[in-house]
Amino acid sequence: MNELFNSKNPAMRFLANIFNIFWVNLLFLFTSLPIITIGPSLCALYKVCLKIVSGEEFLVYKEYFKEFKASFKKGLLLWLIVLGVGAFLGFDLYLIIWRTDIVSERFSFVKYAVFVLIFLLAQVFLYGFPLLASFENSLKNTIKNSLLLSIQKIQTTIMLVVIWIFSLVILHFFPDFFYGMIGFDLFFNIALRALLSSLFLHRAFGLKKYQTNRDGSVTELDYDDMIEIEDEDLDDEDLESFDEELVDEDEEQDDVDEDETDDSSDNKEDEE
Repeated sequence: MNELFNSKNPAMRFLANIFNIFWVNLLFLFTSLPIITIGPSLCALYKVCLKIVSGEEFLVYKEYFKEFKASFKKGLLLWLIVLGVGAFLGFDLYLIIWRTDIVSERFSFVKYAVFVLIFLLAQVFLYGFPLLASFENSLKNTIKNSLLLSIQKIQTTIMLVVIWIFSLVILHFFPDFFYGMIGFDLFFNIALRALLSSLFLHRAFGLKKYQTNRDGSVTELDYDDMIEIEDEDLDDEDLESFDEELVDEDEEQDDVDEDETDDSSDNKEDEE
């Protein structure tokens, strides 16, 4: 019974993570109410989700507000940039597509350039806030790194886009789910999106993972060490049986070599 409720138990860790996602989602909503503070809230949200993926043990509210305070200035500025540029591009797209009485159709080709800029801005949104939560860097370099990573890690970028537009796709095909989807997003899905994104971002950033051993100690890993650790996790009995198999194979090979030697000597004697 004690083993069942042990915090090291995978089932208990899973349930704890479910609760942490719900809890950090509420914290995100609470700190995002002024709208203008969504940037620092996203940094804090990603910080918690990346730590969950890392396998670390921590207090959610303590880690959340610690990161919220640490990244407040940069997160706020990045959010204002994303919000301001996004509003400007959205208004341009509105004029080009729906207000042809104001903008001549001859300039409709400009919408493709606007789409490209919106895509680049989306990459800053997807990568910028988790980068701020993970690394100490200037705002300029964070934006630059966001764009570079979105190209270098194109598979990760595709998955991030899918994760964040999934609800919109569901609402497009099933508009009757509107209120249910809004409620799910508010109470759970924002943090769930950040957690799913963190599964890919954690590897893309090359962050450390932490493995809890049987004796309760914690081992710090990176993704390059994973294969080596899996090999080292073999039991002693498995290693002994593996060595015995190698010995048996060597003995069989020696017997074959001896037989071949005897046959060759017999053939030589016959020829003589």
